[in-house]
Amino acid sequence: MQASSLEDLRVKLEKEGFANISYVVVNHQGPPSRSKYVQLKKKVSEHIPVYQQEENQTDVWTLLHGSKDDFLIYDRCGRLVYHLGLPFSILGFPYVEQAIKFAYCEEKCGNCSFTIPDDDDVCKNVSLATTRKTTEAPEPQPHPHHRDLLWKEMYKSVTLKVAQRFGVSS
Repeated sequence: MQASSLEDLRVKLEKEGFANISYVVVNHQGPPSRSKYVQLKKKVSEHIPVYQQEENQTDVWTLLHGSKDDFLIYDRCGRLVYHLGLPFSILGFPYVEQAIKFAYCEEKCGNCSFTIPDDDDVCKNVSLATTRKTTEAPEPQPHPHHRDLLWKEMYKSVTLKVAQRFGVSS
């Protein structure tokens, strides 16, 4: 199950020095997914909140132009950097991990006030590893940024709802 494998990836990235990354699982709002919500929560670490959509709300996946098993990866400023769908979103492949690392290390807008000194060393390692990989499949391309505002607002909305649902401050 993708959601339980996400914890393994979270721990791996944390051990490699990638700190302060937030993860959220958004469960589909259809009846089959809703009926498995409790099982899903049990398979996911307490470090990764599971957001259950209400039946009467607009579907989050529709609003984000995504679908079940997609990974939406945002940078520190809340901009959508990568949108990975199947098969790129299968956690057994390196695409999700690499997209997270690139989003973590790229500074598309210039110097970022959200970085910490340790990030430089971690990101240097990502850069070196990337240059060594010359024969692998190409990485998925960044999502166009013309919809940044929509994605940022949706991300805030989902984050706020998750925080409210689980009593966590956002």
